[in-house]
Amino acid sequence: MAFSIFGIFAVLLEFIRPFLPLILAVFAIDLVLLAVALRNNGLPAAWRALRSALPVGVVAFMAGLVFVPWITGANHGNLAGLIDWLSLIGASVGVGVLALFLVWPPVALLRGKMA
Repeated sequence: MAFSIFGIFAVLLEFIRPFLPLILAVFAIDLVLLAVALRNNGLPAAWRALRSALPVGVVAFMAGLVFVPWITGANHGNLAGLIDWLSLIGASVGVGVLALFLVWPPVALLRGKMA
């Protein structure tokens, strides 16, 4: 089977289609929380909160390296070629970035203004 970027995106879309309403709702809530945090605390405090949330993204990346093959029904022994490993690393980076951006607005909101 030949792999293409459009084929990978088609499989990804079919995988997340049942969760799309939930994903969009969480994304909207996250944007609202970020807007409130920026309005209340300002941009410098939001950037400090992003640095505070960075370890969560790193931990999620590491968890992605371990658990993404399991989610797909494979294991690390099935990773045979460069494309397999790059796909695993790419998916793990995506998991880490997603976790970072999900945690960032609540952290920015809870930190408040620094004196």
